[in-house]
Amino acid sequence: MKPTLKRALPCAVFGHNYIKSKTYADHTAELSCCHCNTVVKTDIHGNFEEFNITNKDIQSTLRQLFHLKLQISKPNFLDNR
Repeated sequence: MKPTLKRALPCAVFGHNYIKSKTYADHTAELSCCHCNTVVKTDIHGNFEEFNITNKDIQSTLRQLFHLKLQISKPNFLDNR
């Protein structure tokens, strides 16, 4: 069982209290919980799709890719004497 934060306790007991934060042109909406800031998006049929990717996940992945690129691009100089 995941530990519950104090601010997310009402969501764990009663469920999320979503408010509409954005509306898109394709008749979908982005909803966020006013207690725990969980973000979900609705599709055209009204089903919820939860966002699992955060900015920290994206930043860490980009950082790892950058370091891999640096390791690959290092020139290997051999002493040919």
